[in-house]
Amino acid sequence: MKAICSAIAMSMLAAGTQLHAQQYAMELVPPPDEHAKTHSTAVRHLSRPATTYAANCAGCHGHSGRSVVEIPTLVNRIGYFARISEGRAYLVQVPNVAMSAVRDEDLAEMLNWLLNAYSAAQLPSDFRPYTGAEVTELRKVRIIPWSRRKELIQALVAAGQIPSPESLE
Repeated sequence: MKAICSAIAMSMLAAGTQLHAQQYAMELVPPPDEHAKTHSTAVRHLSRPATTYAANCAGCHGHSGRSVVEIPTLVNRIGYFARISEGRAYLVQVPNVAMSAVRDEDLAEMLNWLLNAYSAAQLPSDFRPYTGAEVTELRKVRIIPWSRRKELIQALVAAGQIPSPESLE
């Protein structure tokens, strides 16, 4: 029976009906906890802010904060923006953040997690965690991200907060 289901799933996949093929194929794969038991695999549970990042940001920025060259790298860079108030605002006002469906409190929690997980060394020593109320206010402002980013990089260089524009490119 498994061989028949597998053959059906493969033919459906080849025919382009992925949804149905995935439904059949999923029946053949044990649930993750059973797989973990039988293969001595550890299942790592993500924290709520890490889950928020995975669901809303990792598709572009990558699960490790690095992606393709066209998408800004977060690792060892994003914390620099928190060194000036305009940069702090920018992190909330980037369109995919500002206009996401994530609740303000959850977004604040995710940003705090993200900054500490991917760029703690670049944060200012007096870093204040984002609050839901702050995110609510900052999300109201719309920006043109590429020109705003360029302005912020120039401001960070002028303030002596980064050594050169290349630090954030």
